[in-house]
Amino acid sequence: MRKSVFMVLVAAALSVLLVTVAMAAESGKMETATGKVTSIDPQGKAITISAKMGGKEAMDVGTVVDENTIVKVKGKKATLDDIKVGDTVTIRYLKSDNLYAKEIMKK
Repeated sequence: MRKSVFMVLVAAALSVLLVTVAMAAESGKMETATGKVTSIDPQGKAITISAKMGGKEAMDVGTVVDENTIVKVKGKKATLDDIKVGDTVTIRYLKSDNLYAKEIMKK
């Protein structure tokens, strides 16, 4: 009986640890940038836009695109192939060591 209780406690502690590690990996601040697409990685792994942020001069914002990135055109699910250089898009991205695009939206 004691062994079973101990195993349950160990399993619970490991679960909490794994959730904490996963949250730390996702830590960072969610940011939004809107601008014109200036480049798209030919392999579909990154997108760069020229965006005015905070009323300052336009600056390039490059984000990593992965399998978790949601792409939408006119509110409907799309792919990165549906986005072209010159399009105006809004990118929601996680600001951390790398900028991972969570969502790319074209109106």
